[in-house]
Amino acid sequence: MTTDDGAATARQAAIGGAFVHVGGRAIAVVCWASTPILPALAVFDGLNWAWSLFSPLMALSGLVIWSDAVKTKRDTARLRKSGRPAVAKIITAKRVNPGDGTADVSVLTLRISGAGVPPFDATYTCYHDERYRAGASFKAVVDPSDNLFTLKPL
Repeated sequence: MTTDDGAATARQAAIGGAFVHVGGRAIAVVCWASTPILPALAVFDGLNWAWSLFSPLMALSGLVIWSDAVKTKRDTARLRKSGRPAVAKIITAKRVNPGDGTADVSVLTLRISGAGVPPFDATYTCYHDERYRAGASFKAVVDPSDNLFTLKPL
């Protein structure tokens, strides 16, 4: 694998603990459980019927939240099982304002390598921190089978 091949296949892992795994699923169940409430209120309590149009949105929100929780659990477990230590060196760092009132984020271009980890380039997005500047190095964990990686400690 060349460095360019790795850039195309590297993926930033979604990492989370028990709260993310259980909490995310619990929130999804709450979304699904609340789905029939608005139509029921429209039928039995005189609520304007237009409010019941939010029910599919709640069902879809529950599906997205559930799938994010599953992905986070899967990625975390995989890196704990087969992740290898590596070093991520920042090639470029760009501070980005998302434009939605939330905190700035950093978009980092990384070169990741280590023992048993063929070098590859990757993009990492995270909350902005002044430590993220070109030339800085950080510990990483990588599953070399497909370059799933994180800079977060496991």
